[in-house]
Amino acid sequence: MALVLPGRSSVVRSVSDVVHWSLSTVVFAVTLPSRLEALLVSVERLVARISQIAENADRVVVGAASVTVRAETLVEAVEQTSDIAQQLLELYEPVAVQLAPLAARFADDLSESEVTAAITLIDKLPELTERVTAVLPILATLDSVSPEVHELLGVVKDLKQAIVGVPGFHFFRKRGENREA
Repeated sequence: MALVLPGRSSVVRSVSDVVHWSLSTVVFAVTLPSRLEALLVSVERLVARISQIAENADRVVVGAASVTVRAETLVEAVEQTSDIAQQLLELYEPVAVQLAPLAARFADDLSESEVTAAITLIDKLPELTERVTAVLPILATLDSVSPEVHELLGVVKDLKQAIVGVPGFHFFRKRGENREA
């Protein structure tokens, strides 16, 4: 087997390629520490930012937990209020349905002066209650006074007839009328 030697141009080209590659490798090797240092600085900044984001996320989680607890409390209160409202609706719905036409009529016929009068009356209710309470015992005795008043009227009529029958009463009566005139 015969050994074939490459030609000069081929060797020069190969040596040139090796030198070029060697120079590229040396440049790469020389710049590698500064590039690694820049990469480490970037990584440290990235880790610091990630750490800050994680801390913020922790605060958000704590805040969300607090809001969740308050929301749960609020939901419970709303549920209780809703249950009470539902019970009241069930209790008063038949009454409301029955009174709705009357309330509409009442609202249609009510004037502003009537509302003002009603407010004034309500303002005076304590005084009115006090006075009516004082008058009620007197009113309770009126049923026994009525027959006595009728009896008294009968006696007065009888007395008038008796006086008219007295001789000379007509003269006194005319004389009294003349003085009045």
